[in-house]
Amino acid sequence: MTQESMSIIVEQSLKSVDLAELDKVKKGPLKEMLLALFKIAVKDYVGGAESALNAVQSVLCYKEEEFFRKFISYILELKDFSADKRVEFSKEIQLKAKDATGNVILGMVDRLDNINKEKYLANLTSAKIHGFISIENFFRLSSLLERIPFVDLEHLKDYKEGYYDESGDTELLYATGALQMASIDKDDGNKYVLSLLGELLMEYGLHEPVKVIRAKGTEIPFGYEDVDYESIDSLFKDSEEKNHQMVQKAIAEADFASKKDLEAYKSDYDEDTESLNIP
Repeated sequence: MTQESMSIIVEQSLKSVDLAELDKVKKGPLKEMLLALFKIAVKDYVGGAESALNAVQSVLCYKEEEFFRKFISYILELKDFSADKRVEFSKEIQLKAKDATGNVILGMVDRLDNINKEKYLANLTSAKIHGFISIENFFRLSSLLERIPFVDLEHLKDYKEGYYDESGDTELLYATGALQMASIDKDDGNKYVLSLLGELLMEYGLHEPVKVIRAKGTEIPFGYEDVDYESIDSLFKDSEEKNHQMVQKAIAEADFASKKDLEAYKSDYDEDTESLNIP
């Protein structure tokens, strides 16, 4: 089956008024589900039933079967939306992506590494149709869902406050954009919390809303508990005194060829030599 044919099936089934018919065979064999899906997609075409049967017979390779298995899992979650709502969503996808909706959704579904993620993608679709998230965030969150390994999704809830997991998933989740740095500490180690996108994914993708304790900015401990303004001022005064001593020593040891050379040297260190009373 060509990619163009697959794209058409995806887009037409997304818009179909008969999508609920697919629910009747969701527990049947894959071939039966494929036949039902293709019938929905080509219903309005001449010879639709025959075309659907031919389409099923043309699905020969594992990759195509696996794609449609995942797509059916995704599309079944949207059956309760009216066709008008799904058509409106399809138009927004095409307008924002500047590509056919079938191509876009095909790619999103196919790139997910686990069929269980398809429900989360459908949840994000539902959130967009309801208006809970923008079309831009739908694309961002779909990309985020794709990048996070399925086995690590369950660990996102651990980052509702500053946390670090030594197993290695912290660095991976941070690289995907699901986390942001909460604090930098050379003694206790860096801590991470859910980013704004990570929080949205938890709420609208996984349906596990969390209250994130997120400080403004990044906390960086200074490291000197007893330093006050007087101590800092004292440090500067000590530094100035050492500079004076260095200048005095340089002048005492210098062998100036002429008074002109001495005046030039004094000029270079004007502020440091005012109190030295050099003739």
